[in-house]
Amino acid sequence: MLSFLDLLNKFGPMNESYKIISSSMLYWFSQKKWFIFSVLLAVFLLSLSTPVGLTLAGYHSLIILLMVFTLVTFEPIPFPAIALLTLVLQVLLGVAPPDVVAESFMNDAVLFVMGSLMFAIAIVHQGLDIRLAKIIIKIFGRSKRLFLAGLMTISAILSSFLGEHTIIAIMLPIGLSVIKNIDTKQTDGRNAVLLTLFSVAYGTIIGSIGTPSGGARNVIMINYLQEFSNINIDYWEWMKHAYPILIMQLIVAYFVLQFAFPTTLKNIQIKGYKKKISKSTTKDNINHLFSSIIILLIVISWFLFNEELGLGIIALCGALIFMICGMVSWEVINKNTNWGVILLFAATISLGFQINETGASSWLVIKFNALLALMPESSFNISWSFMAILTGLTANFFTSSATISLLGPMAIELQPSDVSFALSAAIASGFSFLTVISSPTAMIIYSTGLVSTKTFFKVGVLMFTSSIVILYLMSKFYWVTL
Repeated sequence: MLSFLDLLNKFGPMNESYKIISSSMLYWFSQKKWFIFSVLLAVFLLSLSTPVGLTLAGYHSLIILLMVFTLVTFEPIPFPAIALLTLVLQVLLGVAPPDVVAESFMNDAVLFVMGSLMFAIAIVHQGLDIRLAKIIIKIFGRSKRLFLAGLMTISAILSSFLGEHTIIAIMLPIGLSVIKNIDTKQTDGRNAVLLTLFSVAYGTIIGSIGTPSGGARNVIMINYLQEFSNINIDYWEWMKHAYPILIMQLIVAYFVLQFAFPTTLKNIQIKGYKKKISKSTTKDNINHLFSSIIILLIVISWFLFNEELGLGIIALCGALIFMICGMVSWEVINKNTNWGVILLFAATISLGFQINETGASSWLVIKFNALLALMPESSFNISWSFMAILTGLTANFFTSSATISLLGPMAIELQPSDVSFALSAAIASGFSFLTVISSPTAMIIYSTGLVSTKTFFKVGVLMFTSSIVILYLMSKFYWVTL
């Protein structure tokens, strides 16, 4: 008969393997708990009967929407996996056949996201931040506060045409160079650092609403308006609606930041920085000149040919010119392009189309209006406020492009013949002032380690509230005159 020690020796390796497997499974469940939660929630909702007035395909599209929202918010699985899951579920749950899903997956908005990311990488690769620093110091360097106002203004203008992900990559090194020698142990120095960083960040975020090329969400909304309401908004028309809001936001942002971060700015040494960046080679000058010409041509083409060629094809042309001229290699673009973000944009746009096609967006609007009817006074002002605040808050915890992809059809459905709802939703989704996960700019600023989530939120509440008020006043009193 085997002794107790013999039994332990015999089954010891098996027990060890069991422990390893158990601990691995527990670790996997702890890391993927939000994925498991989203799946269980989806299974539960699928077991329920379809709500009255909603088609089965529409109900399933909303379940997928809820899953996507949960997964993007908590990111238990990578973005590319979320994108592929979104496409697969549309087919498996009968929302749309494979050919329809594939067709809605690729359109001009997706090409724009892909082209603008490549274009941005090519621009940053040229080192244009040094050239911009010289220009800003030359124009605004007479005083430190004027210099920071110049940083914000230049960031906003460039971001409105080239996208915030491009400009934050160019402008942030300028801000970091200015503040790298500041003593952050003292309140005055710490506030000087935050004032500089937020000047760049807010300028970049605010500028992204200015033109269709400022952000993918703007192009997505333009596409939705064309598809669902036959309203065509061209490049100049968008600017007429959005740029006055941009200008008002910049003015408010300047005073909000001065109030939030009072400082003497004594530690900022602009003169020393100017000497540091004064040298540039003839080769750099030629590359910067040629890059500026390409950028100018692309922006002009967005103005003149966006209806014929589409914003996406024009953006791809910009990246293509840089590669053909040998100014950036495909290896550099391929290495630095976030393909997962592109896949996620495409998948959420596809889901947005299906939500509209299945009648789910119309059903949501009916429920939304029923909710408004319960209030003391159901009016345009209340429904507008709900829509703008809803998209703005959702975009701060989701992504702005994904928010418009999914809520854009609902905004259009509320007022199909009035562009104010659709444009307000798109612009409000660009108010990325509350969380550090809300936009590329916010995430990059947070990654410096100099800005806390608490500080970002506290200042952001003032900017978000002010921006909603500005948007309302402009839509109420200025847009009606256009």
